[in-house]
Amino acid sequence: MYPDHTNPTERPPFYPIYISTLLQEVKQFDYLGLLLDPMVNMKAAVSSIQEKANKAHSLVLAVSYSLRYDKHHSNPTICSSPVELLNLWKSCVLPHFLLYLRYIPDDTQVKTLQASLNKSLSTTMHVYGHPTALLSDTGIPPLSITQNLQLAQLRFSLYSSHPSTIQHFLWCLWQPLLQTVPLDTLEDRMQNAVGRVDPPRRDPNSPMSHNVTLPKPHNKEKYYKKYLETQYSDQWRKHLEIVLL
Repeated sequence: MYPDHTNPTERPPFYPIYISTLLQEVKQFDYLGLLLDPMVNMKAAVSSIQEKANKAHSLVLAVSYSLRYDKHHSNPTICSSPVELLNLWKSCVLPHFLLYLRYIPDDTQVKTLQASLNKSLSTTMHVYGHPTALLSDTGIPPLSITQNLQLAQLRFSLYSSHPSTIQHFLWCLWQPLLQTVPLDTLEDRMQNAVGRVDPPRRDPNSPMSHNVTLPKPHNKEKYYKKYLETQYSDQWRKHLEIVLL
């Protein structure tokens, strides 16, 4: 006997209709604030860094103007002090140039960011002389030197991490491939950065300074950074001698 569909109690159950949607490949992807493109050439990341830095620069100029002229927020003491204005710029603008600097592989892209940084700093401080001299006076090293420091720190963090961590596993996985990895990869750039900032440590098995080996494991990276500051300062001084003298 066939069911009577006119009877509500004998109607077949309702089945939902599924509509398939074709997923489109995105041209860029935001991963923890770092904008990645399909070819991972970091062009989108550089554009994003410049955009964020420009917004922060506009904010600094607006605050500076408000402190100088706004009758409700005027503070001539702060706005007339170059140190206070520089600290405001360092806290708002500079971090955008430094946050993802280690992941920028192309020297041309680093120079582009450096030009943007120089322009923002000179406009904020109202100093339009030699950009390298301004960086020296304000205590801001060139991005190329800062990038070497960041890469050297990243390499130390990888090989000094606990054996049970993922980053140590990745470090062990890279070791047999370091001689064959393509140029401009992160592994190759870390090796080159250590060769510039801390040449004796190009070989991870070379003895480390006691100032780095004696502290507790969770403090070693901090003390290695302090150790690098001397090497970092020497490299910056040589850069200044070449450019300014």
